[in-house]
Amino acid sequence: MRLTNKEKKVWIKHITGLLILRILKDRPAYGNQIADEIKRETQETINPNPNFIYPLLREMEENGYVEGSWENPNTRGKRIYTIAESGFVYFEQLKEAAQAKFLELERRQKLIRRFLFEE
Repeated sequence: MRLTNKEKKVWIKHITGLLILRILKDRPAYGNQIADEIKRETQETINPNPNFIYPLLREMEENGYVEGSWENPNTRGKRIYTIAESGFVYFEQLKEAAQAKFLELERRQKLIRRFLFEE
């Protein structure tokens, strides 16, 4: 089961969206806080680029999964995001899809490990 480039991009987008929603379930946050927390929680396995995070947050806001408001509407410095009601539903959908994908990856890893290291 080889992924096309398009499928890889969708997978990365879904995982990043899942991570964003997971963080926002706990508390409101702005984009750089979200990126820093993803980096910290994944022990730097995932180091999201702000040029990816912010467009994804805007898309998630347009789709109604998150809500954003300016910390100071006069200066528009930081946009604080919270998870919307539909974001909780979307979180569960993404989590279910990701869990299935991770289980498949683990199964394949196990096959490779068995072939290489068990005699």
